[in-house]
Amino acid sequence: MNCPVCECPKHASIATKNGYAIHRCEECSVLFIHPFPSAQELFDFYNNYHKSKQYKDKMQSKIKRARSRIASLRRSGDLAFLDVGCNLGFATEAGRMLGYRATGIDVDADAVERAQKHFPGASFRAVGIEVLAAEGQKFDVIYCSEVIEHLVNPYEFLCSIRAVMAEDAVLFLTTPDVGHFSLPKKIDKLVEWTTFRPPEHLIYFDKHSLGLLFKRAGFDSAKFRFGFKPTLKVVAKP
Repeated sequence: MNCPVCECPKHASIATKNGYAIHRCEECSVLFIHPFPSAQELFDFYNNYHKSKQYKDKMQSKIKRARSRIASLRRSGDLAFLDVGCNLGFATEAGRMLGYRATGIDVDADAVERAQKHFPGASFRAVGIEVLAAEGQKFDVIYCSEVIEHLVNPYEFLCSIRAVMAEDAVLFLTTPDVGHFSLPKKIDKLVEWTTFRPPEHLIYFDKHSLGLLFKRAGFDSAKFRFGFKPTLKVVAKP
């Protein structure tokens, strides 16, 4: 298995967590578990995702945070909004509240069904982003929060997102930041951070590795926003 970010074949185990080996790429320094779980294991894990209830209990705060993030992109008008990895639809609803034609997608069919019932003003589909890319659909504003670290092929994922972006579209993406100044540098201490929870999180980015991935996926612009918390926030254009 090559590095999921830069495809370098050289990587080595530097720690373990929950019985999984964590490897570091010798080229781009991204951290990832090795080997990845099988497709069936991941499907079983995310169908009826165990954190959905926890997220539901924080519904109003999640809608408020997503609405603030989306509003900061300063887009307006009759625009198509897509929430990738929508779970129970909170960010999708935030997009709708801001006046967008809002669509949410997620591979968890149960979460999508509940989202559609709770937020009937938006549209939801139980599909992956590659399906929308194959259909040739286009969106003006795309939101993707805490998704990419769950995936076995983040490069193809970003390529599919880029494929559904309209000419002047904007993407807002977040993921945990293992290189954040507030975190310990020694790996044995770093992996104690709660975001290290394989097999749920498969890849652990810092600004350098995520920037390389965006560049490899063909994005013309990918800018990082500063944060006091260990979260990478990227605003990107195709």
